[in-house]
Amino acid sequence: MNKKLLNLLIGLFIVIIFSYIAFKNVSLEDLGKALKSVQYIYLLPAVLLVALTFYFRALRWRYLISSVKDVKTSHLFSPLMVGFMGNVLPARAGEFIRAYLLGKQENITFSASFATIVVERLFDLLLFLSLLIGVLIFSSDTLAQGSSGGNHNLMFLMKSFGWSSFALATALILFFILLQYKNNWAMKIVEICIKPFPLKWGEKITGMVHSFTDGLKILKDVRGFVASLLLSLCVWAAMIATYYPIILAFGIESQLPVVAAVLIVSLTIGIFISLFPTPAFMGSFHLACVVALHEIFGISEAIAASYGIIAWLVAMGFIIISGLLFILKDNISFMDLASGKEQVK
Repeated sequence: MNKKLLNLLIGLFIVIIFSYIAFKNVSLEDLGKALKSVQYIYLLPAVLLVALTFYFRALRWRYLISSVKDVKTSHLFSPLMVGFMGNVLPARAGEFIRAYLLGKQENITFSASFATIVVERLFDLLLFLSLLIGVLIFSSDTLAQGSSGGNHNLMFLMKSFGWSSFALATALILFFILLQYKNNWAMKIVEICIKPFPLKWGEKITGMVHSFTDGLKILKDVRGFVASLLLSLCVWAAMIATYYPIILAFGIESQLPVVAAVLIVSLTIGIFISLFPTPAFMGSFHLACVVALHEIFGISEAIAASYGIIAWLVAMGFIIISGLLFILKDNISFMDLASGKEQVK
C-alpha cells in the first residue's frame, strides 16, 4: 500500500476512534440543545484572540529568522498561515510546508528555515512545561476532584508528558548549544549517529545539519533571544485567553474556577494534540475538551463535547480561512504544498 495513503488511513482511523470516545455518551438531541444555547456573540473576541496569537507568532518568527535574513513581519504571515493550515495533513506536515514556503520566498535554505521553527517549538515547549508545573503545583486539588477516576489518569498523563517533554527539551538545548559553541563536538555526535546509513545519506544529513546551524544563531543573540522569549509569553497568553470567551458563550463560568479551568483546558488540548497529531487535530482536540471539562469539572458531557466543537471551529476555522486567502493572494500552487510536504522524507 502507498505510504501516503497508509498514513492518511491511520490518521483517519485515530480521528474516528477519538471522536467516538468523545461523543459516545452524547445524544444528538443533547448536543443540538447545547449548541443552540451558545451565545455566539462571545466568539468574536475569541476569534480576535486567535488572530492576536498569530500576530505574536509572526513577530517572534521575525526575531528567530533575523540571524539568517532580515525578513519583514508582513512577509511571514503567508508561510505562517498556509503552514498552519497544512496541519490538516497527517504527521504535522504543516511545519515542513511552512519552512519550505519561507525558504522559497526569501531564498533561504530549507534546513535553516526549519531550524527556526524547531527553536520556536522549543520556546513553546518550555512555556508549556512552566504552565504545566504551575497547574500541577497550584491546582492539584482541582485535578484531584472530578466526576470519575479519569482525572487521576489525566494527572498521570500530565506528569508523564511533562517528564518526557523535559527530557526532550534538555537534549535539544544541549545539542543546540554544542552546534553553536562546540560545533566539532556536535558534528562528531552526528557522525556517530549516521554511521549505519549509506554514505550518500550521511553526506546529505551532514550538509543539512550545517545549514540547520545557521538557523540557531538566535541562541547567540541576547536581544533577539529575550525578545523571542517575551513574545512566546504573549503567544501563550493570547492562546490561553482564547478559551475564556468560549466559556462565557456557554454560560458555564459560574460552574468553573475560571483561571484553573482555562489553563487546564488549554494544557489538556496541548497534550492530546501533541501525542495524537490527527489531521486538523480532529478527535484529539474534542476528546481533550471532554476530559478537561467533564472528567475534572463535572460539566455535562453534551456541553463539554459541544465546547470542543466550537473551540475547534474558532481556531481551525480562522487558520483554514486565512491560509486559503494567502494561497489565493500569493498564487501558491498545490505543487508548492506538495513540495513542502515532501520535505518530511
